[in-house]
Amino acid sequence: MRSFAVAMIVVLAIVLLGCVQQAGEKVIHVYCGAGMRKPMDEIAKEFEKEYGVKVLCDYAGSGYLLAKIEATKSGDIFVPGDYIYVKKLLDKGEIIEYKNFTKHIPVIVVPKGNPKNIRCFEDLAKPGVRLAIGDENIAIGVAMKKILAKAEKYHPGISEKIMKNVVVKGATVKQVLLYAIEGQVDAAVVWRADALENKDKVDIIPINESYNVIKTVPIAILKFTKDEKLARKFYNFVLTKGREIFEKHGFVVL
Repeated sequence: MRSFAVAMIVVLAIVLLGCVQQAGEKVIHVYCGAGMRKPMDEIAKEFEKEYGVKVLCDYAGSGYLLAKIEATKSGDIFVPGDYIYVKKLLDKGEIIEYKNFTKHIPVIVVPKGNPKNIRCFEDLAKPGVRLAIGDENIAIGVAMKKILAKAEKYHPGISEKIMKNVVVKGATVKQVLLYAIEGQVDAAVVWRADALENKDKVDIIPINESYNVIKTVPIAILKFTKDEKLARKFYNFVLTKGREIFEKHGFVVL
């Protein structure tokens, strides 16, 4: 019995030592919009390889990430899908520095082969079209709302017709895209970069430039960072080496 107790103490000591070592590791905590997961995963891997610093990425819709930042008052870097989310923190004095570095361009995707023969944004208003869009808490959902408002000026009544065809709203742009890939909807409005990464599974239809809404994507250093020097190192890494990685994944870099 005594030997068992000693053994348990040794095991516990090893576990606690491991926890201490993990707690002592340098870590960057990044809040990032779900639509940028692939390039950010690659950037995180490259940064960790070059500097030996672990990058923990928290992916979700930008509105959900903003709420999490404000609730926890923690984290180092914020990369939302639209500048408006950084602006909200900026107005509260919770951003040390930010820079817009790439674009998010909304497009329409349809299941491969385009069974409903959707050719333009106006076709989303046709009776019987099942449409997926982002909810109001994510950047693509906010963009869609603005696109509808602009389209309304050219085609009065179109926004109501299109919204009647919405059968599902996704909490992330990846989820919205998946509805189209799986054929659960006839069309979805997503970011161009996400569509390009899945061009073997969906057909891509551009949105008329007259009422499309192109978003600028920022990266920001949060006031809550516990290591500003390290946070700035990652920030600069994204703005230099990260640009090529974003371009590789279909983003239009500023």
